[in-house]
Amino acid sequence: MFSRLFFRAAPKFVKWTPVRFNANTNSVDAAKMKAFQERVDKAKVRRAYALGGCLMFIWISTHGILLYKRRSEHRNLNEKLPPISWEEFEEKYLATGEVKTIIFQPHFEVANVYLSSAREQQMKESLATLVHTTPDKFSRPPDVRFYLEASAEDVKHLVDTAAKKYKHHVDFEIDQFPSYRELSFIVGSSLFVLAAIAMAK
Repeated sequence: MFSRLFFRAAPKFVKWTPVRFNANTNSVDAAKMKAFQERVDKAKVRRAYALGGCLMFIWISTHGILLYKRRSEHRNLNEKLPPISWEEFEEKYLATGEVKTIIFQPHFEVANVYLSSAREQQMKESLATLVHTTPDKFSRPPDVRFYLEASAEDVKHLVDTAAKKYKHHVDFEIDQFPSYRELSFIVGSSLFVLAAIAMAK
């Protein structure tokens, strides 16, 4: 009787089973982290390609717009002031010493010529006095234009030779495409689009 009560009152011990840790848990977590990092890296690469594509599109688009603008201006000038040949220009203007500035456009193989006259100088000086700036900073349509199928270096050599021949100083400039002003517009537009895309992300 006593023994039955004793064993009933005694706590029952459950058989202890050792906990086994899965050795593959760490490797599974590492694989998940690696896959996640690969997805993140691929997303970064896609974003970089997207930004690069946008910049390239803006760069080419602005180039095309500015070039179209130049071609339109060139066609309008051809209608209003058709260019003459180099020989005619040299005979009528360089030989008389009326030429002040020649701006050659290699892209069109045409030069815009600005003449110097007493009336023109007087108007420029009076206008410069009003606005307190140099008269050469004002842009205006050319007085004469001539065409010459040659490089900018060859045209400059011809102009320098003619200037020495007729003993007149002539300013010679090259109007490349894109100019510094056009290039600054292209870069500014590209940076603006890049900043807008970065803020949107």
